[in-house]
Amino acid sequence: MIKYIFFALFLLFPLLACAQKDSSSVIIRFNGGYADTGSSNGVASLGSTASNSRDWNVGLTVGLPVGKRWEVGLGFEYWKQRTIAESTIYFPNQSLYMQFTETDVNLIIGKAYISGHWKLFNRLYFSPILSMGIGKAKGTQSDQTAFSHNLQEQQYLSYMVGGESKISYDYFAIGLAPTFSYYFNRHFALNLETGNFRFATTDWEWSNKQWLANANPAYWQLGAIIAF
Repeated sequence: MIKYIFFALFLLFPLLACAQKDSSSVIIRFNGGYADTGSSNGVASLGSTASNSRDWNVGLTVGLPVGKRWEVGLGFEYWKQRTIAESTIYFPNQSLYMQFTETDVNLIIGKAYISGHWKLFNRLYFSPILSMGIGKAKGTQSDQTAFSHNLQEQQYLSYMVGGESKISYDYFAIGLAPTFSYYFNRHFALNLETGNFRFATTDWEWSNKQWLANANPAYWQLGAIIAF
C-alpha cells in the first residue's frame, strides 16, 4: 500500500506544490456509506435464485486548495462487502438441486483526487470529485451444494459437498462522483455524494475491466468537511 501512496504523491506533486504556495489551509474530508440490496427471480415450485449484498465503506482524505476553486489531495478508503447467493432447481418427482454461496471481501484503497467548487445558491455548492485509487482486496468464498434424486418410490440418492477458497486481487479505479456540499461556515460543511461513474479493473488485466454508472440512492454517501 505504501508504494501506491508514493505513486499518487508523484502524480500530484506539481499541484500540491502550487497549492502550498497559494494557501496554508488544510481540508479534511470524512465520508461513509452503507447499502443493503437484494434480488430474486424464478418460480419457487420449479426453481429460483436470490442474492443479498451488504456493502459499507469509510474514507478519509486530506487536501489543499489550488486557487479559489480547486482542491487536490490524498487519502484512503476501506470497503467491506458480504454477499449471499442461493439457487434452487426442482424437477417435480425427480430431483432437487440447491447451491449456497457466501462471499466476504475487504478492500483497502489509497487514492488521489481533484475537486472543484461551483456555487449554486446561498451556501450550497456543486463539488464533483475526480479520483484515482489503487488497492488490494482479500477475502473468502464458501460454497455448499446439495443434490437429491428420486431413484424410485421412497428411495433417494442424496449428497452434499462444500468448500472454501481465498480471494486476493489488485484493484485499480478512476471515478467521477457528483457531490453537493453545504457550508455552515468557512470551516465546516456537510456533503452528499450522489452516485459514481467509474472505470475499474482487477489484477491489471484489461479483460477484467468494468464500467459503472450508478446513481442509485442506496449507494449515496454522506460526509463532512473540516477546513483549517
